[in-house]
Amino acid sequence: MTGQQHLPIVVGVDGHETGRRALEWALREAQTRNCSVQVVHAWTFDPMADYFTETSSQQAHQDSLAMLRREVQRATEHMTDIPPIAQNSVEGDPTRILPELARGAAMLVVGRHQGGRVRQALLGSVSAACVRHATCPVVVIPAAVTAHDEAGATDPASAAQG
Repeated sequence: MTGQQHLPIVVGVDGHETGRRALEWALREAQTRNCSVQVVHAWTFDPMADYFTETSSQQAHQDSLAMLRREVQRATEHMTDIPPIAQNSVEGDPTRILPELARGAAMLVVGRHQGGRVRQALLGSVSAACVRHATCPVVVIPAAVTAHDEAGATDPASAAQG
């Protein structure tokens, strides 16, 4: 089991709060396991969708790298004993890229976005796809629960209206 202790932790980030929380969790776990962290942003470029913004695939990649640097800096600014961190920006579907890059990793860590059934039906769920397709353990960090969410979950009247 000691051989697995040094396998890297792969974490998917996307610039949102849940990805940030997943990164923070992965960094703390890496400290405990004495292993490295591979921070991944998988992104897609659609030239038709970005036609009016004049964004190129190269610019999208640069934006992704900048976001990765910001997220890592933010997550590590108050840490001591920062584990080794690799940053990887990859063009492609995150539901395919993240499980692929996590092959042979200690685990894959992703955040779960707040979203209803319609959002998941239309967009799919990256975290659910990672759980289905990864060959290593997957940790899914839940979206933060707000006071409004808690009230809706416990108040039958608001549940009936929603």
